[in-house]
Amino acid sequence: MPVAFTVVRIAGAAYLIYLGVQAIRKRDDSPLEVAVGGGGMSGRRAYLSGLMTNLLNPKMVTFTIAFLPQFVTPSLGQVWLQFAILGAVLIALEFVVDGTVGVLAGRIGGWLRHRRAARRRIDVATGGVFVGLGVKLALERP
Repeated sequence: MPVAFTVVRIAGAAYLIYLGVQAIRKRDDSPLEVAVGGGGMSGRRAYLSGLMTNLLNPKMVTFTIAFLPQFVTPSLGQVWLQFAILGAVLIALEFVVDGTVGVLAGRIGGWLRHRRAARRRIDVATGGVFVGLGVKLALERP
């Protein structure tokens, strides 16, 4: 239904533009110090949350199902062992990449907590990106 698609697209574009304008308008409203203690997530809970997110993520499952089999050669024997080794390598690489992102995000977040001007610039940039995406979406032809 092209009409329904257009309505959803325009509503989504309007919402993106609204979010962008709000991010730009409210850039000075954030407190200088963000409360960190007490409300944070424990390491175990963060791990379990990330694990469940990846396990329930259909894109990750689809990628794994499409990606790993092309590196399995039945003539080399024990297909299950090849899958297990490739899966372990994939998990190790994901751990390194996601772990690095997590550590860097924590450090950058800590740095930004104390720099109001940097946070304002990020809010304006984020708002500008949202407005730009909303306009692009609104002008897109179905």
